[in-house]
Amino acid sequence: MVFVVSLGACDPNFILDLPVAEAAGRLEAGDIDFILNADPRRIDELRRLHPSALFYAGLLVQSREAGGVMGDKPGGIGLSALLFESALESPSPKVQDAAAAELLKAVLEGEDGVLAERLLPGLRKKRAVFAGAPFLEELYGAALYALGRFDELSALYQDREPPSLRGRSLFLLASLRRGENTRRELLDFFLSEPLRDPHHWAFREIEKFPPAFSNSEAAAVAGRFSVSRFFYDAGLQHFRIPLAEGPRLFFEYPELLSDLGKAFQYTAAGKEGIKLFLEWDDLITAGKAGLAGGDTGDIRFRLWYYGGRIQRQGEQYGEAARSFARALPFAPTPLQRDACIWYILRINLDENPAGMIPLLGAYVPRWHSDVYFADILDLLSRELLVKRQWDSFLEVFSLIRGGTDGATRAKYAYIIGRAVMEGYIPAVKAGAARDYFRIAMEEKGAPWYYRALSASYLGEKLPPIPKKVPAPVPGDRVDFFRDFFTYGAGTYAFLYLRPVMEELTIPELRLLAETFAKAGRWGESIRISAHYMSRDDYEPDLWDLELAYPRPFSRLIEESARKEGLSPEILYGLIRTESAFIPDIGSRAGAIGLTQLMPATAMEMAGRIRREGGLEYPDREELDLRDPDINVPLGARYLRYLIDRMGSLMPALLAYNGGMGRIPRWRAAQKDLPEDLFPETIELSETRDYGRKVLSAAAVYGYLYYGMTMEAVIADIFKAGQ
Repeated sequence: MVFVVSLGACDPNFILDLPVAEAAGRLEAGDIDFILNADPRRIDELRRLHPSALFYAGLLVQSREAGGVMGDKPGGIGLSALLFESALESPSPKVQDAAAAELLKAVLEGEDGVLAERLLPGLRKKRAVFAGAPFLEELYGAALYALGRFDELSALYQDREPPSLRGRSLFLLASLRRGENTRRELLDFFLSEPLRDPHHWAFREIEKFPPAFSNSEAAAVAGRFSVSRFFYDAGLQHFRIPLAEGPRLFFEYPELLSDLGKAFQYTAAGKEGIKLFLEWDDLITAGKAGLAGGDTGDIRFRLWYYGGRIQRQGEQYGEAARSFARALPFAPTPLQRDACIWYILRINLDENPAGMIPLLGAYVPRWHSDVYFADILDLLSRELLVKRQWDSFLEVFSLIRGGTDGATRAKYAYIIGRAVMEGYIPAVKAGAARDYFRIAMEEKGAPWYYRALSASYLGEKLPPIPKKVPAPVPGDRVDFFRDFFTYGAGTYAFLYLRPVMEELTIPELRLLAETFAKAGRWGESIRISAHYMSRDDYEPDLWDLELAYPRPFSRLIEESARKEGLSPEILYGLIRTESAFIPDIGSRAGAIGLTQLMPATAMEMAGRIRREGGLEYPDREELDLRDPDINVPLGARYLRYLIDRMGSLMPALLAYNGGMGRIPRWRAAQKDLPEDLFPETIELSETRDYGRKVLSAAAVYGYLYYGMTMEAVIADIFKAGQ
């Protein structure tokens, strides 16, 4: 049934039209516009529908409140704050904690403590549930701090460590306000870890009542915050004060040393930084650094690693590569080890590509994550293909064949298979082309593009993808996110989901992807499904393909494709690649809408359609490219135009991304290569990958919705271009 809550005499818009389940008395679904004024009775009516609705209503109200959570009147409290406060009584711990997180910002930024005073009694009663709700505890601590109840705040953590970074900042600042000597603890807080929001809040607070830092310590803290805001010159000026006293503080706090390296890297003082870092490494080697024993490896790593970055910034490439090589043995984590190797390989790829094979032989066994080096291997494959260095291509493949990056392995295997077919590589040297196509086709982590093309050359079909019955999903963890849509606040759902996706299981994420898709949030649904489909433990499922490759705007897209003589799966693949079906999306370059058209291009296509007796499009000022009914037909016409100009689909797709002027020039330089190998030689990595992405998506759309095999979709495209 539809339950209409009367909100009294007011603007006619102040009405809640809420579908409610009769049995549960709970909101079901619908696009709810919570437009309320600060009348507590209306909050009570909403609470009776369901306490969780108050949190989602608070988000919607907050977005349109002139004065934010605290309202626009001195000493006032905004309606959203009242809604979030009421949501603290929700039976859902997730809703309670999320409401506490919103209130936390207002309490910490408030000047008069009015909101803190209002919240404190209710928070005291909730102390028993703090262990499972970190933001509730932080909100309680923030309320005590805002009201100057520093003794109570210190007592909160008297027998235990604060469980969060925010709690630690509140505890330290409360101790400082109580007159305790917290210099060392605050210095550790500001200098020993990456800076986050609680650090920035605490830094603003200590400016009001500075701790007993020395001049050099205060300057070091200020320098870190300048660098975190990308004010590198200002950061370096701050750092010069502790630098005058030598390396002691930078050696004591390696994070501070990293920020000093960034300041040198992005200012004109790079040579000074290199000289200084070399001197400091000599001090450590000679045992004259003043360090009280312990492992100096982390310090030496940072000296050489940031030294290499400074040298690379200054175009001292050979010296930079040697610095990264010297940093490598001291790298404290696998990620930092990979970073050193990446820089070494990237520099050598630019400066001495002929020497890449021996380097790969040395470093492939030492790196940690194969995927981390996918861009290096992609650039190298282009280099080797352009120069027709087929023996090197075979050597690289032999080095990476046992790795875990299926996409890169499939690319190399497919290219080698085609090179054998075309006679570029003798079969006696490489083996049968079919063996390489088999490797590419069976690589589960590879793009559909390479798998489908390989299957077509083998004369086989890719194995059918099973459609499994979705496993039941416990509702506790997903209900919080699904209720964004239940209560009309779907716009905010992904902001809350994105930081915690790693914590959710594949069935939970699958259910959420479906929820986002049903709400028309196609781009976010695609991101969720792509996220869990990339996990190592993922098994292919047709349900997931349908979520990752949805078919919205079907009538419009199929009709536009038909009018322009395009296959609908191609137009779907292009739109998914360009915009993920987000109608109002825009790029930094100025492209707009589902097919990401530039306004000038759209006007030109509109003119062509008009001159041919088609639809009369409005003038430039009225051409709303965020309207799918306008955007999609114009995008389809533009792709048709490019196909006619370029002669076939793949060059047209490349021109759609890289521009019409470049593709013929690039093609002429590689005219002896077949059409499927030519894209692998394109200079721009985005354009090089674009055609593959569109055709991979098209293959899936043909398979899911148009009764085609994936290999047939892609093979037919290249046959048409021959």
